[in-house]
Amino acid sequence: MRYKTWPVLLVGLITLLLLNILWGITVIRKSNEIYREVLSNQERYRENDKILTEIQTGIYVVSVLVRDFLLDTSPVTSEDYRQRMLQIRSSLEGDVGQLRELTRPEDHAILNSLQTELDAFWQLFNPIFEWTLLEKMQNSSRFLHQDLRPRRSAVFSMTEQIAKLNSGNIASEDENTRRSKEKLNRDLWRMTGLSLMLGTLVVAGSIFRVSQLEKRSELQHRATQEAEQAMRGLSHRLVRAQEEERRALSRELHDEVGQILTALRMELGNLELLRSKNGAFDDHMREAKRLAEQTLRTVRDMSLGLRPSMLDDLGLGPAVEWQARDFERRTGVPVAVDLDGELAQAPETHRTCIYRIVQEALTNCARHAHATHIRITLHGGEDLISLSIQDDGVGLASPSGGARAGIGLLGIEERVRELGGTTRIRSQARKGTLLSVEIPLCAGVKA
Repeated sequence: MRYKTWPVLLVGLITLLLLNILWGITVIRKSNEIYREVLSNQERYRENDKILTEIQTGIYVVSVLVRDFLLDTSPVTSEDYRQRMLQIRSSLEGDVGQLRELTRPEDHAILNSLQTELDAFWQLFNPIFEWTLLEKMQNSSRFLHQDLRPRRSAVFSMTEQIAKLNSGNIASEDENTRRSKEKLNRDLWRMTGLSLMLGTLVVAGSIFRVSQLEKRSELQHRATQEAEQAMRGLSHRLVRAQEEERRALSRELHDEVGQILTALRMELGNLELLRSKNGAFDDHMREAKRLAEQTLRTVRDMSLGLRPSMLDDLGLGPAVEWQARDFERRTGVPVAVDLDGELAQAPETHRTCIYRIVQEALTNCARHAHATHIRITLHGGEDLISLSIQDDGVGLASPSGGARAGIGLLGIEERVRELGGTTRIRSQARKGTLLSVEIPLCAGVKA
């Protein structure tokens, strides 16, 4: 039992395509995840940095407000400074809340320390709004240098620690992203190698299968050519044997039977000289002579039909001319014959081929074409013999052509091909048929 390999190759190819599609989808999804992760890290870093900058800016603004308040001698501006500081405190409390949301839970301890420092920072300002002008003048310098500046520095120190922590977290996230990218690259190379290996197997299997099919096709083609060559050789030998048999039979009919019938006719003539006065004897004698002459003509026609002696004795031109005249006599269809060139130099195989082609073509015209006129043109050149036979019949497209005409044309093509020639047939319905044959004189006969 011969196993088919194409299902295996098809399964391998489909598997390879599915793997490539699946891996492509995975790579796209993973790349998008890494890209979103990188964007998220960068956005979180920028947001944290922005919030820390706002906290530091708010602390600076509060310090300036406190300094301005302590230097302001107006007794009615105290509440205005208090409200402005409360607004800044509320904004900074919101910033700390946002910073807590953006920070990992394990880092909330440092945020608690920042909140403690901010609370202590805000507690510094409760007493100063109760100071009198004299107390401002006496305590402002000490307050700014000994109380406000250290608390402000403590808050800045905490924000800087948070900024460093944020940078460390970003670096850690970048490291995780880098590892994810490296893992994706390793998986990509692994899948690429698997795809290449599977693709190599599929391609190798396909090449192996195709090479086997090509070898098998080449062997079958060679066997077909050898069989065709053998058939052509057999066909040629059969045609040659047929011609030899026809030649031998024609000679026997002409020489043996023809001589016997001729002798019979002569003997009947001698008996006629010795005839009696009986009228019945004369009638029988004349009938016997008529039958002998009719039999002699029939034998002579059969001999000429099998192998006309004039083809060997007089050459191709007279044989074709006789065949045309005999066709006219039997069918009543006029045949015009044009002969030119050197026909006497044609080899015996070529003369026989041309004669049989004319014979077959005229037979087809009589049986199928219903032609009213036929023209035969035969030209003998230095290198080839050309023959054309044209009729004005119904053409090959007519249903009356039948299978027998097709077999006859195939026989003509086979004869011409054996001698290395070409055959062309042009036909139109109800417009006749033109058969053209060219046979090179240099081509030998295939054995």
